[in-house]
Amino acid sequence: MSSACVRILVTAFGAFPGAPRNPTLAITRQLADRHQRRLARLGIQLQTQTLPVDFARLDAALLAGLSGGADVVVHLGLAGARKAVSVETRALNKRSILRPDAMRARAASRDLEPGPFERRARWPAQRLVRVMRAHILTQLSRDAGDYLCNQTLWLTLGRHRGLAGFVHVPRPSADLPLEAMTRAIVQALILLAAQHRQLNQLGVIGS
Repeated sequence: MSSACVRILVTAFGAFPGAPRNPTLAITRQLADRHQRRLARLGIQLQTQTLPVDFARLDAALLAGLSGGADVVVHLGLAGARKAVSVETRALNKRSILRPDAMRARAASRDLEPGPFERRARWPAQRLVRVMRAHILTQLSRDAGDYLCNQTLWLTLGRHRGLAGFVHVPRPSADLPLEAMTRAIVQALILLAAQHRQLNQLGVIGS
C-alpha cells in the first residue's frame, strides 16, 4: 500500500422523475462491495454517499459529506439520453426552474448563488477520458447541465479545495454494461489518487 492514504468521496443520486432506477447507486455499491479492498491496497480510502434529488435538501446533504475530510471528490449522475460516459469540465451558475426534483418541487431561482458564471472542474479531464476509454466509451462534456448534478458540482467546487469533478453515466445497456462503467470509475479513482499525491508533494494542495 502507498504510504500516503488518499480519501476519495464518491457520490450517487437516487431516483428522480423519468428515472425510477438510478445506475449511479449500483455503481457505488459495486465500488464498495467488489473494489474497495483493491483500492485500499493502493492507498485509497473509499467513502460513498447518496445525495437526495431534492433542491431543498441537496446543499446541506452535500456539505455534510464534504465535512468528512475527503481529499478528492467524484460525483456520479445519470444522463439517460447520452450514449457514452461523460467527464464534465465545468459547472455553470444556473439551474432549470422547469424540471421538478424527486419531491416534485421546482427550483426557486435560476441562479445558484451570487458569483461567477462558471467554475472549472478541478481534475485532469482529458487524462481521465483516456484511462476510462479502456473500459467503456467515454467523452469530454462541456458542462454538467442545469439540474441537480450541476448544482452539486458548482457547490463542491466552491467549498472543496482539492480535486473534484462530475461524471455522467448513461443508462446501462448491452453496449454500455454497468460492470464496465464501474471498472472505468475505478481507473479514474486510481488516477486521481496519484494526481492528488503529486500535487501534495509539490505543495499545490494541503494534506
